[in-house]
Amino acid sequence: MILNKLYSEPLGLFETVKFINGVNFIFAKKDKNSDPGNSLNGVGKSLLLNFLDYALLSSKTKHIKSAMKNNEIGHYSIALEFTIQDSNYVIKRSLMESSKNIVVGKTNDPIYFESIKEAKEYLCDLIFKNEDYKGKYHNTWLRKLLPFFIKKQENPKTKVNFLDPIKFSISPEMELIPYHLFFLGIDNSLFWKNFDIKSDLKNKIEALKEIRSIITDTYNLHDIPQAENKIDRLKGEVQEHETNIEKFQLAKQYQDIEKESNNLTVIIKDLWYQNHLDLNKVKSYKESYELDDSLQTLKIKKLYTEANELLAGNIKKTLDDAVLFRKNIADSRKEFLSSEIKNIEIEIKKRKNKIDDFELERAKIFKFLETRDAIKDLSEAYLNLSKKREKLNDLEGKIKLYQDLNSEKAEREAEIAKLYSEITNFIQEIKNDISIFRKIFFEVHNAIYPENKDKSYGFTFEPKPRADSKVNMEVFLPADLSTGKNSAKTLIYDISVLFHAIERDINLPHFLIHDGIFDHMDKAHFIAVYEYLEKKARSETFQYILTVNEEGTLSDEFGNADKVNPQKIEQEAILTLTPSNRLLGSDWG
Repeated sequence: MILNKLYSEPLGLFETVKFINGVNFIFAKKDKNSDPGNSLNGVGKSLLLNFLDYALLSSKTKHIKSAMKNNEIGHYSIALEFTIQDSNYVIKRSLMESSKNIVVGKTNDPIYFESIKEAKEYLCDLIFKNEDYKGKYHNTWLRKLLPFFIKKQENPKTKVNFLDPIKFSISPEMELIPYHLFFLGIDNSLFWKNFDIKSDLKNKIEALKEIRSIITDTYNLHDIPQAENKIDRLKGEVQEHETNIEKFQLAKQYQDIEKESNNLTVIIKDLWYQNHLDLNKVKSYKESYELDDSLQTLKIKKLYTEANELLAGNIKKTLDDAVLFRKNIADSRKEFLSSEIKNIEIEIKKRKNKIDDFELERAKIFKFLETRDAIKDLSEAYLNLSKKREKLNDLEGKIKLYQDLNSEKAEREAEIAKLYSEITNFIQEIKNDISIFRKIFFEVHNAIYPENKDKSYGFTFEPKPRADSKVNMEVFLPADLSTGKNSAKTLIYDISVLFHAIERDINLPHFLIHDGIFDHMDKAHFIAVYEYLEKKARSETFQYILTVNEEGTLSDEFGNADKVNPQKIEQEAILTLTPSNRLLGSDWG
């Protein structure tokens, strides 16, 4: 994927930006009309990158929200044109309606998506899908993968910027490792399986803690083993109450009434149970014909149109006939089920009326007995028995759930132990793939830091049993490299991944965006990066997009300033911004 241009529709929100091969400067400088005391922060460098990322279906960032709050720009759409394998594509996304009416597709035949979810899946396949990749990939990963290639200045609480190239987002490292392997074209199946199992294990551990807390607090227990004693005690109390009730005898003159009351209770219970079964049956019938199995034949026709118009029409007709046939079957089944539901509901209503009548009759008997204090002791006994049973059932249920989760936790832990052995063997199998990547890594490092060729630096990928990810994936540089060390790690690793993808023909973005990465680095290395990338651009197609402040990055004297100076950068910049010529023509923040 190569970027072509970024603009607004209608034109005029900001200056159209055309991207070029090689280094793309977004340059901020002071001008004659500027107050010398004004900062270059806020002129719109990061906002432009946020618009680009927004076009690639990111959520609205604080930069965009602030711009919309302070400017009437809701009627604009952000448009991005790009190329993938010699085909030109476009994305258009409204600032006001960010989740619908999204245009994505070939420039001469785009697709309109009502749902951002579908648009993301389509775009993810365009940018990232590799047909011959053997590992795990899913087209829901778009906004998981793109942050590696688009690193912007953000709130440090929500994003990790230039601190660790492996942790390029806030996702856990055990999730990020499979993405890194995907970028390198290496099978990530074992590591994705590890992430899946480990995530499930963590959820079970949290559930166990919560259930343990509920049990100990509710039943005033110190730990789970005490619960078994509590259960046995409750069982004994329940049995004692049941024995007392069995021995209970009403006065002789009330024995017939007691028998009649008991018979009514049995009948009512049976009617309630039959209604319960029929209600479940009605629910099941309704769910069975409410399922939606719609098929959008127009979309399928569109997929075949490019290949053969006649074939696409025939396929659509065949599918339409099949859909109609299936609809007729569904309508017949729905008619049959509706009749069944109606009959069942009539029976339920009849039983309900019987229940009401029997309960009224039983209530009269209880009222008669209550007036003579004949049932007072029996009622209290049943009430106590009910409370004890409820407490016993609740505790037994929670303990059963706790034991089941504990068993599943043990199974997951055993799976992870077995998986680690497989991961260890797999790392040995991919040594050659890692070596190929290291070769590019060393080249990039030595071009930027030639003075450190003989020092300790490199890229590590080795088993680590105690890590959640089960691997130590790390970029390390000389210990004495203190200025911008973390930024340097990201810079070297990201560029290495980019050129590795180009060399191995992996379908990935062939661009990198580094917003402010040189702010804390030695200025000489800025020139070294520029010279290295300009040389690569003579033979490779890629884009390295970076923001540069005249006062921050270029004010010092360093290196070969004749090759990279403010005047040269301004001449080559794809966009130059000043305090009097901001991105939106005003102070958008």
